[in-house]
Amino acid sequence: MAQAAVGGFRLYGVAGYESGAHEPFAEGTSLIPFRAVAAVVAPSRYARVVIDETEMNEYTRILEEVQANTSVLPAPPGTVFRSRDHLARWLELHYFTLTQAMGSIEGHSQARLTIVKSAGVDPKDATAGESRENAKQLQGMAAQSMRVLRGQAAATINLTVPDDETTAIARASFLVETERWGVFSELVAKEDERHTSLDFHLSGPWPAYDFVQMQFGG
Repeated sequence: MAQAAVGGFRLYGVAGYESGAHEPFAEGTSLIPFRAVAAVVAPSRYARVVIDETEMNEYTRILEEVQANTSVLPAPPGTVFRSRDHLARWLELHYFTLTQAMGSIEGHSQARLTIVKSAGVDPKDATAGESRENAKQLQGMAAQSMRVLRGQAAATINLTVPDDETTAIARASFLVETERWGVFSELVAKEDERHTSLDFHLSGPWPAYDFVQMQFGG
């Protein structure tokens, strides 16, 4: 039985890099630098990676450690290059795009917000029409808060709420200045207090997972 080729590199992300920075940004990784960026990698077989809970925990651990040191563009989970040379050529080919993307997220972190209905907010024994009207009112309040928070973010992505979701009203990711994270968190808390029919669940600060889409064609 043929074995998967060894000698590949798992790419976790592309980080901002200053010449002479030889220390890895995260435990268990190394750097492949090219000018002002560096690939954050670990040795890997050149084979499809099964993305399970363990893999995702390691992926997020590494990216969060890197973010504590420098800006980072997350790669899709399970990205593997055949060799160091292949990865170095990819960095060179996409260098301009990577540095542009780095500039847009530098000094920023991602916040994820889910707005859900407070427990007991649905009227008991309501008719279908009354339930729809109540849902519209809650969605309007959530949209109002989203507009307020959007004004404090460099970028916002609205996330889909599944059709079968019964409690979530809205979800979004915000790209927030890291130094102003506390201010943003306080604003979320104020919106939570203002709308007693809604609960606001904020997580982060995270690397800019939702704001980066790396391309590997070509």
